[in-house]
Amino acid sequence: MLITSTASFAALGVLSLFARDELRASDTEVTVNFVVVALAGMVVMLATGRFSDRRGVRRLIVAASLVWLGGGYAILASLRSYPAMLAVGIIFFCAVGVPTAQLMAYSRDLVERRDDAAASTAVIAVMRIVLSVGSFTGFGIGGLGLAYLGARPLFGVVAIVCLGCAALSWRVLRAADDVATATPRPADGDTIGDRVGVRTGAAGGQRLLLVLVVVMVLFSSGRVMQLAQLPILMRVSLHAPLELTGLALALPPLCELVLMPATAFAAMSWGRGKVFLVGGAASVAYYGGLVVVTTPGQLMLLQVVYAVFGAATVMVGIDLAQRLMVGRAGAATSAYLSHENVATVNGSVVATLSVATLGHQNGFLVPGALCLVALVLAAWAFIRHPGSFDLRPRQRRRRPRRVSRVLWGGGAGGSARPRCPRSSG
Repeated sequence: MLITSTASFAALGVLSLFARDELRASDTEVTVNFVVVALAGMVVMLATGRFSDRRGVRRLIVAASLVWLGGGYAILASLRSYPAMLAVGIIFFCAVGVPTAQLMAYSRDLVERRDDAAASTAVIAVMRIVLSVGSFTGFGIGGLGLAYLGARPLFGVVAIVCLGCAALSWRVLRAADDVATATPRPADGDTIGDRVGVRTGAAGGQRLLLVLVVVMVLFSSGRVMQLAQLPILMRVSLHAPLELTGLALALPPLCELVLMPATAFAAMSWGRGKVFLVGGAASVAYYGGLVVVTTPGQLMLLQVVYAVFGAATVMVGIDLAQRLMVGRAGAATSAYLSHENVATVNGSVVATLSVATLGHQNGFLVPGALCLVALVLAAWAFIRHPGSFDLRPRQRRRRPRRVSRVLWGGGAGGSARPRCPRSSG
């Protein structure tokens, strides 16, 4: 996952510049490319997620999707027109999120064989840390590759890396299958979800998963606007230097490396639902703070607050989605991660309308309001289904009861033996 995510983010970081400089695409055409590919990716992720829950198919889907992406990057390096790029994006790069979703589902399959209900949260935290490292290093490698190699040779290198990862994943996951086959499965009805209190039927689990996906779409709708307008906000309103602008964008993934282990420990100790809601509240505070921020220092502090949202809500949400559909980790993970595709489309509309009507700073009121709606919806669903969303009640310390004088008789120095009533005879 580390290698594949690094390669994907390296290519993603130069894709817009490649389209504009090499293929002469306009800014609108670049945006259309991302939106169309995101919609196609959502359909492919949902389809592969449902199909991958069959035994032995998940390993094949991981390897096949990496080979497919490798072929797409190889063709991309030779393109000469924007329509061809759009066609290649729809056909090949609709599978860009499939390896990540299937590897997370594969980890869930292995964890379900262990008698440890907290292991799933720890594994998801580790994989989310890997994705954060991959995004940070991928964007850096993409910038260096663009400067020293150019976009087309960089796409060729990414294609070779994807093909190598396909062979590596086939070997590693085959060895993991052999280990899993030798490990006895839990008894029927004794899965991780049952041990921690999830006893939702298939239809009920799908409905709750849909609510969780809608909540995440609302939470993530400001991501596109953040990437597009935050540098403008720092330069135009806060008069920050260019070096500080780059640091602000890189700060959340760096902070997530520290915050994710902490939030995973908090989720295992206090409940996943509580940690999810804390992260949601952090997103509301973040977008609300962007409206009133006046100094670069305040904005850097808000970037740390946004890292809390990523480390808590996004990370814990994957674990909650897999808990809602025990035994169908592929469908659950793919459905949950598809919220990013929907949020890309929705976020593009939100960013365009918000900036056009309110400006680049006051426009953050709109994603802030959407996050507030998402927080209220999540709290309502969690309170109605506390077991499914691991919303553990607060444990009160019991105090020893004072023994009733009527039952035991006597005062403070009386006998501790119960007094027997006299017989009428």
